[in-house]
Amino acid sequence: MMCRKRRDAQRGLTLIEVMISFSLLSLVLMTMATGSLFVQRNSQEQIHRLRQEQNIRYAVIAIEKRFQQSNQQRIRYEEAQQLFTSELFDEDKAEWYTVFFQFNGMQAARKNTWLYFHQTSGTLRVNLNGEHNVLLSGIDTIHTAVVIPDRLVRLTVICKATGYEASTDIRLHWPVEVL
Repeated sequence: MMCRKRRDAQRGLTLIEVMISFSLLSLVLMTMATGSLFVQRNSQEQIHRLRQEQNIRYAVIAIEKRFQQSNQQRIRYEEAQQLFTSELFDEDKAEWYTVFFQFNGMQAARKNTWLYFHQTSGTLRVNLNGEHNVLLSGIDTIHTAVVIPDRLVRLTVICKATGYEASTDIRLHWPVEVL
């Protein structure tokens, strides 16, 4: 009978074995928690970066779209003010009216500003009737550069936080073919 009692006492875990198991389990859990926090922070940073880059691409698309909607044969550019002028057709009145594209970073004060960049807020906006509607945000700078005088201007939209930039070329004075 004595042998049987000894075997029963030896079947359980000792306090030291339990403490070692608990310590190892805690170490594994802490490592997993630290790793998951690292992955979560990294993914949040990547999501933020992708959103900023996406806004830059959307800004270029919005600029191209607005220029395409205007009269492309009458686009003019004033380099000193970074100001484009063109015309839109009003179907209700059956007449053309002048629209402006301003990229110098100042708030557009004139009516019919079809698109402008507001440097202070880092936004691309529309001011048709004094409403200053925001289209996109997260833009640091819109740089204009004359590539070919009186023919081609390059607009570059820049996000300094990510170092990302996207460009589009605006053709001036499209040639009109004579039949």
